[in-house]
Amino acid sequence: MSDLLSIGSSGVGAYQRALATVSNNIANVSTDGYTRQDVSLSSNQPQQVGNSYLGTGARFNSVQRQYDAFVESNLRNSNSDLASQKPLLSYVNRLIDVMGDESIGLTTAVNQFFESSRDLASDPASMVSRGTFMRDADGLAARFQQLASQFELLDNETRQSVETDVGQINSLTQQLGLLNKQMLKISSAASQPSELLDQRDRLLRELSGLISVKTKFEPNGAVLISVGDTLDQGILVQQSTTRAISVSQSAIDSNKLEFVIDAYGKPETMPGISSGKIGGVMNFREQVLSPATNSLNDLAQVMAHEINAVHRDGVDAEGLLGGDLFGFSADKPFQAGGMIVLVQDANRVAAAGQFRVIDDPLNSGTAQARVSYTAPDFAGPTALYGDLGLAQTPQVGALTVTTSVSEPFASLGLVPVGTQNLSLTLQNPGPNQSFQVLTRDGRHLLGQTLNANEQALLIKPGNGMEAGATYSSASLNASGASSYLAMDLFMGAKAEVGLLQQFNTTTGDLLPPLKTAAVLTGNTFAPSSTGIAAGALTLNGRPLTELAGPLTLTSVVSWLNTETANTGITASQSSGKLVLSRASGNTTDDIRLGMGSNGTPADLGRLGFDTRISIQGATKDDLLIFVTDRSGVASNATVTAQYDGIAGNMKQTLRASPLQVTFTSDTTYKIVDTGTNPGTVLAERTLQANPNSNVPSLSYRGLKLEFSTAPKSGDIFSIDGNADGIGNNEAMLRMVALEDKAVMPGGMTMTEAYIERVNQVGNVARQAAIAEQALTVVYKQAQEARDSISGVSLDEEASALVRFQQAYQANAKVMQVAMALFDSILQVR
Repeated sequence: MSDLLSIGSSGVGAYQRALATVSNNIANVSTDGYTRQDVSLSSNQPQQVGNSYLGTGARFNSVQRQYDAFVESNLRNSNSDLASQKPLLSYVNRLIDVMGDESIGLTTAVNQFFESSRDLASDPASMVSRGTFMRDADGLAARFQQLASQFELLDNETRQSVETDVGQINSLTQQLGLLNKQMLKISSAASQPSELLDQRDRLLRELSGLISVKTKFEPNGAVLISVGDTLDQGILVQQSTTRAISVSQSAIDSNKLEFVIDAYGKPETMPGISSGKIGGVMNFREQVLSPATNSLNDLAQVMAHEINAVHRDGVDAEGLLGGDLFGFSADKPFQAGGMIVLVQDANRVAAAGQFRVIDDPLNSGTAQARVSYTAPDFAGPTALYGDLGLAQTPQVGALTVTTSVSEPFASLGLVPVGTQNLSLTLQNPGPNQSFQVLTRDGRHLLGQTLNANEQALLIKPGNGMEAGATYSSASLNASGASSYLAMDLFMGAKAEVGLLQQFNTTTGDLLPPLKTAAVLTGNTFAPSSTGIAAGALTLNGRPLTELAGPLTLTSVVSWLNTETANTGITASQSSGKLVLSRASGNTTDDIRLGMGSNGTPADLGRLGFDTRISIQGATKDDLLIFVTDRSGVASNATVTAQYDGIAGNMKQTLRASPLQVTFTSDTTYKIVDTGTNPGTVLAERTLQANPNSNVPSLSYRGLKLEFSTAPKSGDIFSIDGNADGIGNNEAMLRMVALEDKAVMPGGMTMTEAYIERVNQVGNVARQAAIAEQALTVVYKQAQEARDSISGVSLDEEASALVRFQQAYQANAKVMQVAMALFDSILQVR
């Protein structure tokens, strides 16, 4: 009976604990992170009775957590993936709402700006249209600022979100470190309190919602947590030691955030975060917000650059060149948030083109002309060759060129318009060597008249000439008002009025320089047997008489002094050199020893002088420089150069020059600069057919004149610099054309580029929505898998409760029977 009682007693105790465990499961059915518990029962050691063994009852072993490490890990991973999509989708949708909104988005403002440009192009003189244009330009800049401020707001909000979440991560890792410390007291995870392990898993799930983690569990249940590529990297929790994450703005890119583990201990840079809530926010910042911000800044820069280029190229209502219409504030350079309108006066809106053309009212034809300018792209040189192009004062450049029998000329390059005070010297020229200076249209300015063969060699586009250029020597070696564009051009030997620096003898202060009479000194004189022909040389523009050979320094001095009364020059000799001097009282005139029509640089060389091209002041046209040799043999020539600089450009030079195009026949025309007296003929050409257009046109130095119909003989068209700013709406027409101009990468217009960026953000939103739906399904499956193992089912617990209750009652009945039997024995007498 005692055995029967002990067996029943053991069953009652075991099932009492089982009922308590089931009750605990039922009580925690809604507890977050609770893992269902189950009891482990086993039979007691049997007792041998005779040849048999009798059972001795049951015993309670332990309470077991219904836990699967793989299922729990899968739940954490799916939680991280799903948590990354929610903030990404939320922020992307907000960005789309901002970029696509009519009151904040950019498309409406851009359309309004170009619409007001069209209105102004139709009436450039209208102050109302100018005011509307200014208003819409300001609205465009304000819209860029508003968009940038919204982007900045999202940037700040996401940064604060990341900082807050990093703080939560550090708090969770500290709690996990404390749990690990408590687990150190017990060596086996199976012996750890279930509630402690539940708390560990709950914290890990919360952590996985913020950032994807890798875990490794110790035998005692303690967990190692890593956010690196491997478990050995990026460790946040190890045993009871925790390492905090810190977040800061990147020193390289202010739009990026950097994560560092244990910044104040042993710093370790974290790899990119792609999962968890922080991963979703970082994906939005790096893959959506940052590209959108950069795209907006790029669009603002391109738009400002393109619009400013057109505006600078136009003329305002006061006849002045336009300036930049848009700019950027100093605190936000080249950023959309710093875009501002620089022009505040409507009169300063440059709506007109820099040129205008006026049809002569007496033209017999009906052709109407339209003028435009495009920077020309000529073949041939763009500057002086070699060191000559680098010879800006105080530098002196030198270049040696070679001529041959088949090509008896060598190009020295191009002297661009605006070159200041140029000097080119042909050193020790051969008997038949000479400079030749021509314009792009074949106007021969300095040198010797070219024969037909030389013209064919030099007057061609490959040497820098205009297409259709023709040769003219009308301005060859001319001086004064009859020179080309009244430029001060001279080839020969020249001496300027001298300047002597002075100082105050008392104070030492600098005084204005003292002018001294011009003195021209040659190289060492070398006697020669050949004389100088009459008219071969000129002195101050006066042809010199013949000088028979042999030449000696004394005979040359005497010869030149016979012309003193006519030239104002006195010749002398000093240290074996020829010296030409002005009277000491003449401090205004220079000395010019040049060549006549039959003279050569070799004639100057016999007097001891090198031949020098001197251009005083600025060149008023592009000049092509050549060295020719008529000896019929190959030769070398050495040239030195120096100039003071280059100021201005062809376009502004043309604006300052009133031009007149006169058709001398139905197919030939000449271009004359009427600003000189008499007018300078710049070009004489034949009207060329344009294979790409049915509209007759002609070009000159980038100016393009297009005619509605073919001009007639005698028709005249005048071109000027549009000084009043109302004669040509070309600038505003070009502004309107920007709307459809492919100026953005990928061959897109500015509006298309913005819409494309909005579409890209929309694509990210759609992909994020699809990913969220898919990951939600995955997460639910993982949650269901965990619930099937670790979750509490009230139906199952109710069934277990009934089962354990019945077992408890049955064991209690056994004890009752044992007591009844014992009482029966006691009643036996």
